[in-house]
Amino acid sequence: MELIDLVPNSLSFRVFTTINVDDESEIPTGFTGRVRRHVAGSIAYVAWYTEGRLHNPGKNHPAYRRFRPDGRLKYELFYEHGELQDPSPKVPAVRGYYADGSVHYEERYQTGKRQDGADGTAAIRKWRNDGSLRHEMRYQDGRRADRPTRVAARA
Repeated sequence: MELIDLVPNSLSFRVFTTINVDDESEIPTGFTGRVRRHVAGSIAYVAWYTEGRLHNPGKNHPAYRRFRPDGRLKYELFYEHGELQDPSPKVPAVRGYYADGSVHYEERYQTGKRQDGADGTAAIRKWRNDGSLRHEMRYQDGRRADRPTRVAARA
């Protein structure tokens, strides 16, 4: 089913198309707008497309959000023109969450390639459920730049 939505955008409104799908094959080629997929009565994901490629609808809103069956956010992905891209130096392109909402992992990307952050933050960082850093991996231009750094669990 196709819907037309109005969303406040600063001092005006933005009009976009929303489609609800049961399968990705239902997404039209070159589609621009929002796609929602439901599974077993709950939203599985919401994705935003521009000309058939995943693209953030706004600077602070990811192009793709995957949800758990209970509706909580599982992970989110920021894309620009179909490629993973950090939306800002402080926000990674990929962020995954534990069921309780705490951050599980982050991945940094530049033009679709894993890349350490401009501030020196490792491209991949993973945390334990207690919030302590589990390990991190460094990347330059999509290639592994070191061995993973494992951090001992807190005593």
